[in-house]
Amino acid sequence: MKKVALALIVLFSLGLFACSSQLKKDEYTYKGQIIFTEAQGNDIKLTLQKNDCSYKQEGETEVIVQKYDSTLVTGVCAKVSGDRQGVKNISTWSPRNPI
Repeated sequence: MKKVALALIVLFSLGLFACSSQLKKDEYTYKGQIIFTEAQGNDIKLTLQKNDCSYKQEGETEVIVQKYDSTLVTGVCAKVSGDRQGVKNISTWSPRNPI
């Protein structure tokens, strides 16, 4: 019985370790407001303010160029994710206000 319990604990620990290592790959994730957009051929140049979508004028800005997406317009809140090699995904993000 002790061996079975120990085996289950080891399997559970390995499962948690595998899940936590998956989360660490997405180190470069933040939410911000798109404050400027500019079309560049088939691409779009976005200027984002890293302010966690609080609509405050504080926070550092970042310029990203990626394929054109009609949902990425000025004023929208966006979630940017990727890693140190570059941006992998930009998507609109709608904060839910319970009030």
